[in-house]
Amino acid sequence: MRKRVRTGICLLAAWLGCALMTTGCWDYHDINHRTVPVIMGVSKGQEKRYKVSLQIPIPAERKLNVKVVSREASTISEGIDNIRTDVENYIDLLSIQLIVVSQELAREGLQDALTNAIRATAFPPKTLLAVTDSDMEELLSNTKKAITSDITTFYKFANKRAGWTPKTAKANLMESFSSTQSYTQDILLPIIKPGRETVLEFDGSAILKKGKMIGRLSDNETLVVNVITNRFYGADVEVLESASLTIRSAHMHWSSRVTENGPELVGKLNLQTSLSESRIEKPKSEHISDLEKLFLKELEQVTNKLIQTGADPLGLGNHFRSKIPFEKLAQWRSDYYPELKVRYLVDVKINNLGSLVQAE
Repeated sequence: MRKRVRTGICLLAAWLGCALMTTGCWDYHDINHRTVPVIMGVSKGQEKRYKVSLQIPIPAERKLNVKVVSREASTISEGIDNIRTDVENYIDLLSIQLIVVSQELAREGLQDALTNAIRATAFPPKTLLAVTDSDMEELLSNTKKAITSDITTFYKFANKRAGWTPKTAKANLMESFSSTQSYTQDILLPIIKPGRETVLEFDGSAILKKGKMIGRLSDNETLVVNVITNRFYGADVEVLESASLTIRSAHMHWSSRVTENGPELVGKLNLQTSLSESRIEKPKSEHISDLEKLFLKELEQVTNKLIQTGADPLGLGNHFRSKIPFEKLAQWRSDYYPELKVRYLVDVKINNLGSLVQAE
């Protein structure tokens, strides 16, 4: 009798397990019933706090039609839900490639919005983030044609083998959220606007401190930041008075220490370049000296500018995480960063002179 009861219990457990497995996809949505937005814009509403806009490609015969759906709401999540109510298909936010936030909202702070986005797990962590000081409707309308011809357009802007350039900031949702939780790392977001002859134009970078925009950098200053943070993937042309040199690679090496006078950093920049054009006869050593002086000046200017803002998108504080007691890391921006002394060394090598014959 006991053997039969045990057998019955085992069969019941197996049946329940199979039932649970077969109901695991109860919220599955067929691809034919999905709407896959590519861009989400978030700006200030006229009647409510937020205006949420989704740019949605609609498959049609031999082409894609693109429409923009916008709703105002008290929260971003409510705005998305309002759009879901009015759109016939299921909106799959995991397809979003780019989230654009108005500069007005960025200056008020994005920490809560970033936290909610990560907590909800509705967006892919690699979704790109950008700031715009242009009209959101104009920006989304301007990008319709690009998406119609190629839905992967905005991935290419962040791909180092495609549209991305060393003068462009790049940050995704997870990096932006992590910077709001970090004691020693802030972040830059690209500032975009509608292009006249192109899809987008980049207008420098927004400096975010704990998720709040407190300033901006030009495209040349953004290049310096990418070099300092070892995010330079080449190539970039630096125009000197007598020549143009193409930077093939750039690598920064750091040494740090904490003294009685405060934290000190020494950064050595190694540049591998090639001579693109020389307008006058000049020895290679003079071209090297000119580029070293130019980069040394730019490195110092950008670093001093960022220290004055109190934001640390260079991540200079990361070099002191093992040298400052953990309980004091929270005071990096307020106590240590303003006292930081940074010294740069620049080493330039010209490895390819092509058919140009230069004196040493």
